[in-house]
Amino acid sequence: MHIFLQSHAHARNNINVSTMASISNVQLPPNYRWSKLLAWLKTQGMKTGADDLLVECKETPTAGNGLFTRTLCTPSSLLFAVPPQALMNIRTLKSFYPTSRPTPLTATQMISLHLYINRPHGCEDSLDPHYGPYISTLPREFDSHPLTWIVRSKSGTESGGVSLLGYLPPSVHASLFKLHDRFCQDRAAVRAYLTANSYISPKYDTHLANIDGSTSNYLWAWLNVNTRCIYYRLKASKEDPDNLTLCPILDFANHSPNGPHMTPAPSEADIWDTAPVRAIGKGFRFLSPVDVSVQEGTEIFLAYGAHPNRTLFVEYGFVNKSLGEVEITDGEVDVQGVVESLILDHKSGVFVKSILEDEGYWGDWTLYFSEESAQPSWRLITALRLHCLCVSNNTIRRNAIQPWRDVIAGKREMISDGNELAWKESLITICDAIITKAQASLDSLKSFKSDGAEEYGHGWFPWMRENIRTLWKEELLVAAAVKQRTLRGVDF
Repeated sequence: MHIFLQSHAHARNNINVSTMASISNVQLPPNYRWSKLLAWLKTQGMKTGADDLLVECKETPTAGNGLFTRTLCTPSSLLFAVPPQALMNIRTLKSFYPTSRPTPLTATQMISLHLYINRPHGCEDSLDPHYGPYISTLPREFDSHPLTWIVRSKSGTESGGVSLLGYLPPSVHASLFKLHDRFCQDRAAVRAYLTANSYISPKYDTHLANIDGSTSNYLWAWLNVNTRCIYYRLKASKEDPDNLTLCPILDFANHSPNGPHMTPAPSEADIWDTAPVRAIGKGFRFLSPVDVSVQEGTEIFLAYGAHPNRTLFVEYGFVNKSLGEVEITDGEVDVQGVVESLILDHKSGVFVKSILEDEGYWGDWTLYFSEESAQPSWRLITALRLHCLCVSNNTIRRNAIQPWRDVIAGKREMISDGNELAWKESLITICDAIITKAQASLDSLKSFKSDGAEEYGHGWFPWMRENIRTLWKEELLVAAAVKQRTLRGVDF
């Protein structure tokens, strides 16, 4: 998953911990790498004068580096414009990595390959002659990211955040393993490409011989792509997964659900829903908020779309701190594991699963909470209605589920009054299971002692432990809110 600004948004968090160098840009003496980046961008055709670049990189009290306005910005001011040749994507890298053989690389694989080969050594600058000054501004490690924990646990390492894996909610754990599968698939493709094209990097033989080092270096490259790439229209279809890029300067911006947000100006390709006329596009133009002026010296953030904390944690390694001890403003809980057990533990389970799979309703079951409502997803309601119908009929005949088919076809509102009561009782059972598990896990986290991570310099450890507590709080509070509304007889 990648950053899709505004309607497609994902990004980094405005992290409330001063030691988060692991996922923020590395800290250096007075803007050394920022100055080198601007000098390089100027050679790429970017205007970096005082009237053209209205933001600057500065250290924040709580989130490493951030982007701050250099002057008063009236609504919709052009903050900065990055030329297309300064972006790192499948089109700008194409000449470096011929894709005729073997299987062509995806954008994620090609960008991560370039970073992998040109990773800076220690605190030194990247030696890449093409994007070195930009690569040198990227994070130097991702020790606090949960994917790093998974990779290290696979190699037998028990340090860092590995001990936290056992405290994750089941749905988060499942999503994290899916992310790990994506990582492994991309790594295998890159290894195959380099094996077939070893001339690409004289360093590759050494990388290949050192399996652990190779994995660590590629993990660094892949996480930079997964956490920092943004949507950028390059292909005829707007849904093409290769429509993404790394973008200099934007990398310094933090995420916050509140505060002033910058937005990209729509390109002609976006407006006309077509591939750009020029193969590499026309670059990015970022604007200040449309409805408010931003005062000089104000940090300006990236904007997010609606994404559950589960996704933010797995993909980017943080959560939104929008939960309070008593109230929440929004939340989502994946109940896949609980519902699967409920359905499959009954003798009709295999039959119900086959029907739901055939009709496209198996899985992706969630509970939602917002200021206006708390409810199960339509997919969950649909699955529970079928489950309760088969339980009440004590049958697994296909002709017995026609009333359910009529409901999903819109021919009737419900199966029966009895079925409505039954599936809502099942929903309460699901909520109770989530509440019980969440309460036990929160109690367990209170008594959790680290494996020495804090003592070994992992200052992010308490912060990540609190993020995991937030995930469990969300599960607890969302399930409790849905249960309460169900008991009150609210129609969903």
